[in-house]
Amino acid sequence: KLQRDMAERGHSIESIKASIQARKPDFDAYIDPQKKYADAVIEVLPTQLIPGDNEGKVLRVRLIMKEGLKYFKPVYLFDEGSTISWIPCGRKLTCSYPGIKFFYGPDGYFSNEVSMLEMDGQFDRLEELIYVESHLS
Repeated sequence: KLQRDMAERGHSIESIKASIQARKPDFDAYIDPQKKYADAVIEVLPTQLIPGDNEGKVLRVRLIMKEGLKYFKPVYLFDEGSTISWIPCGRKLTCSYPGIKFFYGPDGYFSNEVSMLEMDGQFDRLEELIYVESHLS
């Protein structure tokens, strides 16, 4: 939203943040409570790779998947159930600053056992994503 509204609509970062804050009560009342019942949740968060980032051009995306469901098997990175922090080889992916980092591991979410898969950062060439996909199961 920050990127789009600044680039395409000419809004200031302050006005966009004010707009988000104005909708927060509705989000807290109607959207956020649904997360505890969901089998999977996708969160889009600020990057942790750029300290003090205010631009929001680089994002961290987290996929939270409930464990133990009959018809749903969570995605995993390298080794199911392990805890993995992975920064891919710079010779295999074209990643400009700040690079890219992945995380996978078990966690708890609203008293549920979950698997969490996270990507933080950016890569420059979409066709190189097949290398990352080859490590997902």
